[in-house]
Order: sequence, then structure tokens, then C-alpha cells
Amino acid sequence: MKKNGDAKDVVVVGTGMVGLEVARQLCERGESVRVVDSDEEKVEKARLLGYEAERINLGDDEELMNLGIGERVDVFFSLLEDDASNVFLVISARALAPDMPIVSISETEETVQRLYAAGATKVIDPYQISGYKIYELMHHPLIAETLERTVFGNDVDLEIAEIPVTAGSFLDGVYLDQLLLENEYDLVVLGVVDRYYGDHLIFAADPKRHCIDVDDVLVVIGPRAELEKLRRDLKQEKK
Repeated sequence: MKKNGDAKDVVVVGTGMVGLEVARQLCERGESVRVVDSDEEKVEKARLLGYEAERINLGDDEELMNLGIGERVDVFFSLLEDDASNVFLVISARALAPDMPIVSISETEETVQRLYAAGATKVIDPYQISGYKIYELMHHPLIAETLERTVFGNDVDLEIAEIPVTAGSFLDGVYLDQLLLENEYDLVVLGVVDRYYGDHLIFAADPKRHCIDVDDVLVVIGPRAELEKLRRDLKQEKK
């Protein structure tokens, strides 16, 4: 996809499920996307899917500079399938471009902190929320809005979090479509994971009414401070 008008020049490193899904989403919103990997076979697969793709040595700063990092690249996604590789790449990209937004992924909380320390602007944990698939999240408009505000906007404080429902909580027994956390906490409820039905996310917009029960897990989006406020209030209820 060629850059035109106000489209941002975006580099997506990684051709796994997450990398290609992010590339697809960005292409659909009109951005100029280049997909990059060190594996020629994976690069060729991305080309066959219609992406502008190229193979480079990700450990070579000169090749990273040739991509335009530090000059014309507006946003950089490090979406490799190995945590250590993402940390190394984020360090390299940040050294070349001190102000460029960098988004990465991690499978562990420990690596999340390492990625932020390495210079990532935003870290996505695709397996954090009860094991449901990243594409199920990526296709939901609230997630698209969150990425819009945190990656392409200035609001880097938005988070997606799990809120367990415990006995005696004000969340217990409330219907999902009647739970308006935005009124009290400036939070938006994305959905709920009902353990009775497994790890599948029931979206708040689902036409079937769902009553929240003990051991369910709410999935919410909002500023980090508001999430902490909700957690504190729920802890005080248990005392």
C-alpha cells in the first residue's frame, strides 16, 4: 500500500498471526504499511497476501535505518513471536528514533516491563485476558479505538484489564448491559468471561442478556488510574 495524503508510514515487524492482523487493520484504515521479517519464506507469504513486504537482518542497524526509522517512519510495530527478539528490536529502534511511537507484544508480565524499559510506547499482551484470541479483540471497535488513541493519539495511559467478580461485590447479580462503569469510573465494559462457559469473551454488545456471577471476569478499558480506583473499591468491599 503506497503512502498518500495523510496516511502514516507504518512498519510492522513480524509475520505471525498478530503481525498480519495488525497489518490488515492498519491497511483498512488507510495507512501506508510495510511488513518486515528476517525469514524470506514468511516475507513471500506476506507478499502473496497482498502486503508490501521485505526481508531484512533485524540485528543490523543500517538495514533498520534503510527502512526509514529515525526519518520517515511514523509508527513502528515490533510483533515478533519471541519476547527476547522484541526487546532487542525495541532497543535498536528506540536508539535510532527517540520520539517514534513503538508498539510491541509480550506473553509475560516480566517482559512487558522490559519492553517499556527498552523504550516501547505501548505493549500489547495478546494472551493476558483469559486466553481468548487476539483477533477476537482486534475486530472489536472498542479495541480499535484504544489502539487509535494510544498509538496514533496522545493518550498512552489506556489499559485493557481483567476484573474478577467476588462474592458480595456490587458487580455480582448485575446484568451486563446495565453495568455502566463509565458513570462512576470513566471505564468502558468490553465484556465478561463466564467460567461456566469456558474462556470465551461475551461482548457487552451481545444481544443475549447475561447476568454477572461470582467467578466471572469483567474485561474493561480505561485509564490506568480509574482501573486502580475500581480495584481499590472492590477490595474495600471485601473487608
